[in-house]
Amino acid sequence: MNEDRTANINLLKKSINLINQNKIKEAEKILIGLSKFKDFQVDTFLYLGICNIKKKENEKAIEFLKRSLKLNPDHEYANLNLGLVYFSNKNLDISLKYIKKSLDINNKNQLAIYHFGLINLALRKYDEAEKYFLKLLEINSKDSNALLNLGIIYNKTNNRTKSVEMYEKLIKINPNNIYAYNNLGLTYFDNLNFYKAIECYENCIEIDPNFISAYGNLGRTYLELRNFDKALLNFNKVEKINPTDYNNLFAIGKTYLSMEKYDEGFRYYEYRKYLNNKEAIRYVKKNYNSDELDTYEIVNKKILILSEQGFGDTIQFSRYLDFLKKNNEIIFLINKKLNFLFKNSNLKLINNLEEIPEHDYFQNLLSLPKIYYESKKSFVNNINYIKTDKDTDSKWSQRLKNINKLKIGIFWQGNKNYYGDDKRSIPLHEFEKIIKNNKYSIISLQKNLGVEQIKQNNYEKYILDYSLEIDNDEDAYKDSISILRNLDLVITSDSSIAHLAATMNINTWIALSYNPDWRWYIENKKSVFYNTIKIFQQKKPGNWQSVFDEINSALLKYKSSL
Repeated sequence: MNEDRTANINLLKKSINLINQNKIKEAEKILIGLSKFKDFQVDTFLYLGICNIKKKENEKAIEFLKRSLKLNPDHEYANLNLGLVYFSNKNLDISLKYIKKSLDINNKNQLAIYHFGLINLALRKYDEAEKYFLKLLEINSKDSNALLNLGIIYNKTNNRTKSVEMYEKLIKINPNNIYAYNNLGLTYFDNLNFYKAIECYENCIEIDPNFISAYGNLGRTYLELRNFDKALLNFNKVEKINPTDYNNLFAIGKTYLSMEKYDEGFRYYEYRKYLNNKEAIRYVKKNYNSDELDTYEIVNKKILILSEQGFGDTIQFSRYLDFLKKNNEIIFLINKKLNFLFKNSNLKLINNLEEIPEHDYFQNLLSLPKIYYESKKSFVNNINYIKTDKDTDSKWSQRLKNINKLKIGIFWQGNKNYYGDDKRSIPLHEFEKIIKNNKYSIISLQKNLGVEQIKQNNYEKYILDYSLEIDNDEDAYKDSISILRNLDLVITSDSSIAHLAATMNINTWIALSYNPDWRWYIENKKSVFYNTIKIFQQKKPGNWQSVFDEINSALLKYKSSL
């Protein structure tokens, strides 16, 4: 019996060696034979699971690893590998459970520590992730994965000095680590230190001329510097290496649009459909025999329009529906919170894919400017399709009618989860001269995010804050639009409020970053989409002071003209 056991142990060792040599079929043959023996089933099921991981057959791997754990729930490596399979399947919460179990068994397993940190990072649990990557550094102060991910964490949590420190430590250990240079560049980029970022990306390319991420990041950085030619040069390099990188193709579109090269811009801008609205498009194409709309020259048809991106985009580009609905029935798929805004628009409003009726054509909302521009070589402006509620109008008219000062509505903070919000949102203290000027009455248009800044800056006695009363039911902007009607002026960041106020033909001043979205990048401080917008733009990246110096000067002239 002892001889048999020794032979089986040797066979198990042989199978492990075969796995390490990537000879999976040979290893599996041995392991299946060994699995007949009860004493070896825990290990054979474990290694059969690992074989299937190697073959990328994750469901089979899960099956074998669970069989191993059924026999021994406290098996360190079965728990760890099962966690890793779920991690590769992007089932992060389940993955976390099994890897945590393996760490409870052995808290010094570096692979488990690393992945536990990685999963917490993916789940945006930055404090927890930091703790485990620091633990890795305690074990090995030169651990490159720990330093790299700590750099990411510190950048995400706005501790950019520490982020730079981590990447520089890693570069000192390994001067050819392109990921360290690339991530260091991203940190500098997020800190608006664009020339330092460029230097880092160029270091990446010097080490590896085929490192595609560096070209894309160079393109983004030059775009922020409004060096559109160099931005395109780098985006085009990415396109040559990977012609189906839709984020890159979308970026090319935005660059051309910022250059006011609308024919090329709109053509590339269409690639956003592969990123933003995939589910809706897939559903329509699968379930309906409708054609994609490519012209306004149609009559007596049912046309499905799919809203996309944010509320501001829907508000802005719905103007193009005015031309279609003259001769056609328009079915408009929108977020139900926007139903109120469009309830009087003679559109058939739906809120779910399952509500889509039969139709002749479909199109994404943000493709309508392209179709219109191709035929007219112009944009549509000055269309007010926003209707208010009489009772809500009356309520806010009564609340605000006794204010005798110049009534200025302000909006500063957008959605922090939106990519690029750091550059478009404005710290409230930048408005201070306006807020503290006793000739103005300041009304906050913020609802949730950003309201805390009022208290943080001790502005409670200067700002009328109605955030607890605004749009508290399911109808977005129901109160906001009634408040807007009672204001003399709106001063806002790049936001849905800017689109809403300007669509309502309210005097709207918008404070913009150095390189704003293409729809604002217009000469002469005016917008091609709105007649009542006045644009105030940063003179250099991140500098709001010059913007508000200009706004304060303009306010003096504006007040005297009334």
